Amino acid sequence: ARDTWGFNPLVQLLCNRGFRVMQVNYRGSTGFGARFIQIGMDGAFCKLLQQDITDVATYVINEGLCAKNRLAIIGGSFGGYSALHGLTFQPDLYKCCVAICPLTAVGAADEQSKKSFSGSPLIKKYWQRVFGENVSYNKKFAMDASPLYNTDNIRNMASVAIYHGVDDPRAPIGHSRKFVEKLKERNIKGEFVSFSGEGHGISKEENRLFMYHRIEKFLCGQFELSIRCGDDDRWVNNTASVEWSNSAGGD
Repeated sequence: ARDTWGFNPLVQLLCNRGFRVMQVNYRGSTGFGARFIQIGMDGAFCKLLQQDITDVATYVINEGLCAKNRLAIIGGSFGGYSALHGLTFQPDLYKCCVAICPLTAVGAADEQSKKSFSGSPLIKKYWQRVFGENVSYNKKFAMDASPLYNTDNIRNMASVAIYHGVDDPRAPIGHSRKFVEKLKERNIKGEFVSFSGEGHGISKEENRLFMYHRIEKFLCGQFELSIRCGDDDRWVNNTASVEWSNSAGGD
């Protein structure tokens, strides 16, 4: 994965609504040479890679680009894991997070993705290389690296928005549903929207527009910005189902 210069509809939407957006090419990102990929392997994903993101977040605060307690973290797929990881393991840094099709448990602690990620020997070998031996085979290490098993760290005042395809073959929707159950137990504010007929990522135009609408509504509500997107009824022909909402954003 790599963020490049160019049009990104969600980034443009957020900038238009008054947000500053920082996109992080953390260690392991492609396009910067083999060594840069290599230093993101062997378990770096849950520590050093996440520290790269934390360093950038700290930088924008220290440089006066963002006020403290006015920072959100957003990502999809592995970026969704990173968003939940940031909110869980850096609870004083982020006000809220948005996670799209996230992994919430990894390695030996992940009961949801065993068939999808481990069906092919090559894919299994790749993920073992990413996770490293400890997270791949030691359940305690894996649980320590998984947002699902560390939700007690999340601040009571934080908010979480999660969006997931019902038919996701890579990070099954059970990842999000189990995480949401933990949020309910803590009475954390947020929302969870599922999309039938969608897989790993929300791809159909009607669903993407509805998701962008909900993200805008959620974030503008969190940061007390004006919401220009109108009501949900405006976005027709989508397959979204709001499975959980607890006073999130503009709701």
